[in-house]
Amino acid sequence: MTANAAAAPPYAGNNLTGESGLVAVDKVGNKIRFYDPRTLRETHAFAPPEPCVHELAISHDRKWAYSPLYGEGIYGNNKQPNNKIIVIDLARQALADVVDLGEFLAPHGMVATQDGKLWVACDISGKLLLVDPARRGIERVYDSAAKGPHQIAALPDGSRLYLSNKEGDLGVFDTARRRFLDSLPMRRRGILSGNGSGSEGVMPAPDGRRVLVIDNDRNDIHVIDVAANREVDRVPLTGNALANVKRSRLAKLMFSPDGRFLVVTAYASALAWVIDATDLRRQELVTLAKGPQGMTFSPDSRSVLVSSHDSGLLTRIDLQSATAVEAYDGGAGIEVLAFY
Repeated sequence: MTANAAAAPPYAGNNLTGESGLVAVDKVGNKIRFYDPRTLRETHAFAPPEPCVHELAISHDRKWAYSPLYGEGIYGNNKQPNNKIIVIDLARQALADVVDLGEFLAPHGMVATQDGKLWVACDISGKLLLVDPARRGIERVYDSAAKGPHQIAALPDGSRLYLSNKEGDLGVFDTARRRFLDSLPMRRRGILSGNGSGSEGVMPAPDGRRVLVIDNDRNDIHVIDVAANREVDRVPLTGNALANVKRSRLAKLMFSPDGRFLVVTAYASALAWVIDATDLRRQELVTLAKGPQGMTFSPDSRSVLVSSHDSGLLTRIDLQSATAVEAYDGGAGIEVLAFY
């Protein structure tokens, strides 16, 4: 481990940060890209052996990154789905291994566990997998509680997983008892499929007491009380412009490492929101380049870097002023990225 890695902030899997490097998953270009974490200039890139990289998880020791090979399409139009996960050696910035998931198709959202394993959502197969990358195998398989499991977040203590389903209610999985708890309603009444029937981004608060999830109906933020396992508030995004119901309403959210800010991106409207984490109705709107998706925070929590998937740009937002202050070249179409 490098000196920088040794001094890195504590692991916070859902919103990892650090000073050793910056890794990005370029879905459009099907490449893994690395950037200097200070200058944000690209330093290296490599192409996976098959299509097509999407999401990202990083091991607790910051030695490995994982990205699923999802297939050549997107959700709902993935005619040639893949079934593999690539393992990336972060020190060497190189491909280390490929884990074959066999019959389980379209792996997407992932979270890494303390013991080096991965929870993986496969949206076409409708499964939640527990994968051991070191042994290159699947330990357990669980049926998803709803259609289209796509994103996963874990509580800070790892006791629960939250599965955001594209076309169904929010799944809540107890990792100790290894079973799903009661699902949390997301769908608008009368909407059984497509936009309005599920959710998008999901993220726990740093203290683990709440989980926030965005629906794909109005892109409202649903606030979940973890102890009670129920929704306690619903907060609209000020000034949001909804996409056509036939188009993606993808929105993501993430807390800053110090817990002061929540940042939300809306892919269809090219907008971001910098939100006071103590009062989710105090929102500052930031206009970005087309297709904002992924985000990663600087270790000091002063800024957030947002990738615009449709524009090949990385935009740095100053959190205190809620202002886009600089833009950088960012691949062909980066979906997610992380300082580590």
